[in-house]
Amino acid sequence: MEKISIQIPANSIYIKSIRLFSASLASDLGFDIEKVEDARVVISEALNYKLGGEDIKINFYVGEKELRIEVIGKDRDLDKRALQMRDLILEELSDKCQISDDKIDLSLRTK
Repeated sequence: MEKISIQIPANSIYIKSIRLFSASLASDLGFDIEKVEDARVVISEALNYKLGGEDIKINFYVGEKELRIEVIGKDRDLDKRALQMRDLILEELSDKCQISDDKIDLSLRTK
């Protein structure tokens, strides 16, 4: 797998750019329109909750039929219900999802 790393400040202004990059990458990998949209939503959700004040590191691992995304950073201070909603969205829209204190690891595969 090839690796692409991006580091951004914990500022919501950069989420749109990363969303567009993720969608473009998924499209280039041959994902159908639904999976491209899933890639946009999961990266947006993951980044939105990692705006805890430190820089956020995003690693994209590109395979032949898979896109794996790691989002590394500190969670914002949110109530438990908001974090449960984030987890539900990420688990539903990604093929594989692992969430820890400082990292969200997502995998999307072409159909």
